Amino acid sequence: MTDYVVPTGRGYLGTHAVSPGRTVTLSTAVLGDRDWNDRSRVHAIAHEDGVALVPAAESTEPFTAYALCNRHDAARITVGRVAVAELGLEPADSVRVYDLAVIDDRPGVLLVDAADDPRLEPDRERDAGAEP
Repeated sequence: MTDYVVPTGRGYLGTHAVSPGRTVTLSTAVLGDRDWNDRSRVHAIAHEDGVALVPAAESTEPFTAYALCNRHDAARITVGRVAVAELGLEPADSVRVYDLAVIDDRPGVLLVDAADDPRLEPDRERDAGAEP
């Protein structure tokens, strides 16, 4: 039996595909229990590893803003073309989402290019020379 391992970093929340319209929809599963209610505004800001989405109160100079929406009793944020372009992504590329509180001790989420994810952590057992 072979173990299937997808390498990720601390705070990993999920992977999402970029739509043909160059957007990414983050659902309740990713947003979790964050204190973002319906009609909340979130700001997209540059982060050294990608694009961070933070509550509007946490940012004064975003490069774009998004609204949290409720649809079918589930909270969602649709991250639009500006943030997707900032990440350099095309349709069908993937975005990994991380909990920003785990990374920078700030509220929000971090979006990174899944193909070039700077948050990956090495498999410690393999680094130590152990059998996989």
